[in-house]
Amino acid sequence: MLIDLHVHTNHTRGCTATAREVVRRAREAGLDGVAITDLNTLEGLAEVREAAREENFLALCGLEVATDRGHFLCFFPDPARVPAPAQAFGSATPWPVREVLARVQALGGVAVAAHPYDKSIERPSGDVIFTLDGLSAIEGLNARRKGPANDLAVEAADHMNLPCTGASGAHELAEIGKAATLFKELVASEADLVAQLRAGAVFAVAIGVSPGAATADRGHDWHARRERGDGGGRRDHDRGGRGDGGGRGRGPRRGGRDRR
Repeated sequence: MLIDLHVHTNHTRGCTATAREVVRRAREAGLDGVAITDLNTLEGLAEVREAAREENFLALCGLEVATDRGHFLCFFPDPARVPAPAQAFGSATPWPVREVLARVQALGGVAVAAHPYDKSIERPSGDVIFTLDGLSAIEGLNARRKGPANDLAVEAADHMNLPCTGASGAHELAEIGKAATLFKELVASEADLVAQLRAGAVFAVAIGVSPGAATADRGHDWHARRERGDGGGRRDHDRGGRGDGGGRGRGPRRGGRDRR
């Protein structure tokens, strides 16, 4: 299944699309599902549920949490039971990243480091992700981020032996579906999503775009890769996955440049 794991609606400042519009666009883009991850809020959950029913399409709800060191996509088996972020993480912001990840785990959820090397946001994660516990994956392909930001995220996932996810990061309807995450098993609920992210059975996929001359055709052959069961590493940036060369927690190589 192909699911865009990072899409915003009008519950994120600066975005205007409703949940129903997002769901319709996700279907038009040929996706199997979409995860709405508004910034620091789960307030759109009821609208996501209604849109999923009315459009008969898989629409899931998580949130993107802005911490003192980067943004993180957080998903829970039952988001209806999750306290509002101010209750879950505290009223003082920015929330400390380690406390956020620990709380997400305590609530039964999973966390994905979102565009960790994106310098356009305040307080990006950068190489701090190498020091964090509680990550289930790294967003190795965000269609709104180009070049080094995605490349470094894939390299970090390789070092940490974590899977890569893919997503549009959409703030506008036209951006939805430009990248997605391939799930090897059926996803029918947030609980399924959490289980598969925790198991690492996911791959980042570019859709309808050419990441680069050397990988120009790879965004269109995910069906073949799925049949072969290929994994991924830093050399296949359009799909990511678990790298063969990375050891969990190995961290950045000594003498390397500061990627923050």
